[in-house]
Amino acid sequence: MTDDLLSHFQSVGSDLYSRGMVSVHGGNLSVRDEDSVVITRSGSRLGYLSESDLIRTGLEKDDENTRLASTELQVHRAIYRKGLFKAIVHSHPIHATALSFVRHVIHTEDEGGKLFIPEVPVVGFGLEPQPGGAADEIAEALKTHAVVMVHRHGSFARGMTLEEAYVITELLEISCRILCLVKNLKIQQL
Repeated sequence: MTDDLLSHFQSVGSDLYSRGMVSVHGGNLSVRDEDSVVITRSGSRLGYLSESDLIRTGLEKDDENTRLASTELQVHRAIYRKGLFKAIVHSHPIHATALSFVRHVIHTEDEGGKLFIPEVPVVGFGLEPQPGGAADEIAEALKTHAVVMVHRHGSFARGMTLEEAYVITELLEISCRILCLVKNLKIQQL
């Protein structure tokens, strides 16, 4: 791995962790590199990534490194096969995840959300989330949306860089936090 690639993973992983969008061992990151995927190791701590936490494996085929990769590898592969994206951020933003329990689609209402992510589909609504599950449905939704939620689980955001996918993830959480606050304020006014 190059130091530059590692620093991108570390920066985004640290931001996700420090902002509470992943737990100590939650979430994963990846980038596409031609016919391979560089993805975080299963169980890695995104806030404290080292070179050994980045696993290079095949985009299409398993190899000796596949077993070390995140349990969400199949979802990342499906997303890369369906689109021209080069980076994926999977996280567990608290307010967005809470809304995924009760909404089939999250419609953002703040200015930034409406501009960049006006509609966020919730994939697998009513189904028990499984690591690597709903890969094709997630990938299909990401062809037309920058980010999707998996019901009761977390988000998958895509971009041309990890930073771009992270910005969308952060915007999702900010928009969902605003939605939750506004709903609470409306309840208090009753």
